[in-house]
Amino acid sequence: MELPKAMHNRYTNLSLRQWIAIALVGGFVLTATLPTFSQDAAPTDANKTEQPAAEQPAPAPAPEKSGTWGFVDLFNKGGWTMYPLALSSIIALAIIFERIYFLTTSKLLPKGFNIDLGEKVDEKGFDGAKEFIDANPSYKISDILKNGIDVSAGNAEIFAKGIEREAAEVIVVLERGLVILAAVSTIAPLIGFLGTVSGMINAFDAIANADQVNAKVVAGGIKEALITTAAGLIIAIPAMTFHQYLTSRIDGFTSEVEEAANRIYKEFLKRNARA
Repeated sequence: MELPKAMHNRYTNLSLRQWIAIALVGGFVLTATLPTFSQDAAPTDANKTEQPAAEQPAPAPAPEKSGTWGFVDLFNKGGWTMYPLALSSIIALAIIFERIYFLTTSKLLPKGFNIDLGEKVDEKGFDGAKEFIDANPSYKISDILKNGIDVSAGNAEIFAKGIEREAAEVIVVLERGLVILAAVSTIAPLIGFLGTVSGMINAFDAIANADQVNAKVVAGGIKEALITTAAGLIIAIPAMTFHQYLTSRIDGFTSEVEEAANRIYKEFLKRNARA
C-alpha cells in the first residue's frame, strides 16, 4: 500500500537529526514499559518468597500401612455371604476327596480289558469270554458281565437287560455325590453375586448417610462386593473342574462295559443261531 503523496512528502522531508530524536524517544518509552509487562505476566522469585510460611497448607499425614490380609481378614470383610460360601466349599472339598479316593481304590477295570477280552473271544468264542471273566473276578466290570451271563439263561435279550440293570446299580454308586458337587459349582457364583449386591447396597447406603462423599465412604461396600464375587468363583471353578473329571471317568467306565457287553451279546447270537 502506498502512502498519500502529502504524507509521503512530510516523512521524506524530515532531517537526519529529527529521525535520531524520534528513535531515542521511542526506545525510552519501550524500555520503560517492558518491566511493567513482565511483572504483570509472572511473579518474580522475590514475590514468591514474600508469601508467609503459615499460609502454605500443611502436608497430609502419611496413611498407616495395614498388615497383610489373611483368610480371616478377608472372611470378615466379605460380609454375611461368606458363611454360606464357606459351607459350600467344605461340602465340595469333602465330596471331591471322597470320590477320588473311592475311584482310586475301587477296581473298576484293568488296563486293556476289552483288548484281551476280544482276543479270547476270537480264540474260543463264548467260552473264551467266560474264562476271561472268571480269571478277573476282582474288577467291577467282571461282576457286571458275570451277573448278566448268570441271569441270561442262554438268551441274548435277557443278557442285554441284565447288563443294563447291573451296570445301572454300579453307576449309581459311582455317581454318588456328583449332583451335590454340580449344585455347589452352580450356586457358589450366585451366592457371590448376592454378596456383590449386598456390598453395593451398603456402599450406596453409606453415600446417602454421609455429609461429604469420598473414597473411604464407599470403599467398605465395594470391598465386600469384590471379595464375595472372588470367593464364589474360587469355589465354583474347582468344583466344576473336578465334577467334569469325575464324570469323564465314569463315562469311560460305562463305555468299556458297553463294548464288552456287545462282544458277548454277539457271541450269544452266534450260539443261538447255530442251535
